[in-house]
Amino acid sequence: MDDIAYPPVRLQATSSIQISSKNALSRVNDFISDFQARSTPSKGSDTSITAQLQKLSKALKEECIRQSKS
Repeated sequence: MDDIAYPPVRLQATSSIQISSKNALSRVNDFISDFQARSTPSKGSDTSITAQLQKLSKALKEECIRQSKS
């Protein structure tokens, strides 16, 4: 018999605050470092998550550069 597939947990924000792109970039990069440290190959880490976070980091970095030129 197949295992029952459960959908991922759905998170919903209850409040939010604005932060700068530079601050967001710092937080994302810190999270990526922490996530990669916890995700070892023996645990079967999902590289698609890391790839998406790295794309976000790159986009934030580009935004910071654009804002500094303005």
